[in-house]
Amino acid sequence: MRLSVCVLYSDNENLIRWRKALPIENVQMIALKTTHDETITEPIFEEIGVTPNLVALQWKYNDFEEQFDFSYLRNKCDEYAQGDWILHIDSDEYLTTPHADLWAFLDALDETDATAGYVTVYGLLNKSGKIRDRYANPNMRLHKRLAGLKWSGICHETLDGDAHKGTWADTEIMIYHEGYMIEEDEFNIKGIRNAKLLIREYRREKSDRNWNYLHRTFTLIKQG
Repeated sequence: MRLSVCVLYSDNENLIRWRKALPIENVQMIALKTTHDETITEPIFEEIGVTPNLVALQWKYNDFEEQFDFSYLRNKCDEYAQGDWILHIDSDEYLTTPHADLWAFLDALDETDATAGYVTVYGLLNKSGKIRDRYANPNMRLHKRLAGLKWSGICHETLDGDAHKGTWADTEIMIYHEGYMIEEDEFNIKGIRNAKLLIREYRREKSDRNWNYLHRTFTLIKQG
C-alpha cells in the first residue's frame, strides 16, 4: 500500500509539523505553493522538483478574487499522485491517527468497492475554546487514484461523486484543524476572502449548494 498526501500552502507557511505527523515509509508528498505575484497578468503553474517521494509545485497568481481556484489546484496535485490512495490534508491541519491504524484503515478500505472515503476534521473553532465536534462535518478528502474522481468548486471544493453513489465509505482517519483558532478580526478576513470566491462560484453555477455556502458565509461575517 502506498499513499499520496497532497497539500496547498502559501509563502508564509512551513510544513514541518504537517510532515512530521505523517508516516515516513510508503508516503509520497505532493506540495503546491501558492504565490501572489503582482508582475504577472495570468496565473503560472511550475514544477519546482519531482522525485518519487516528493513533488514540489508552484502556482503564481495576480488577483486572488478573480483567479484563485482551490479545485484546480487540488486536481493539479492529483495529476502527480502515484499512490494507491490520495489524501488531502491542508497546511493548517495535521494527521492525528496513529500510523498503524492509518494503514489498517486503508488496507480494509482497499478490500471494498469504495472509491473514496470521508475523514474527520476536528479541533478548536476559535480562541474562545469552542470545540468542533468530531462528527460535525465529515470531509471528502480521500479517494482512490484509479477511480478518476475530480475536484469541483472554486471554494469549499468537493470531490465529484454524483456518478459514484454508494461507493463512499466512512473512515476513522482523524485530522486536527488549527485554521480557525484565530482572533475574531482574522476570522472575518478569512470569511471575506471566501465570500469573494463564492460570489464568483455562484455566478458560474447558481446551484443550491453554492447559494447555501454563500449565505452561510455572509451570515458568519455579519455576526462577527
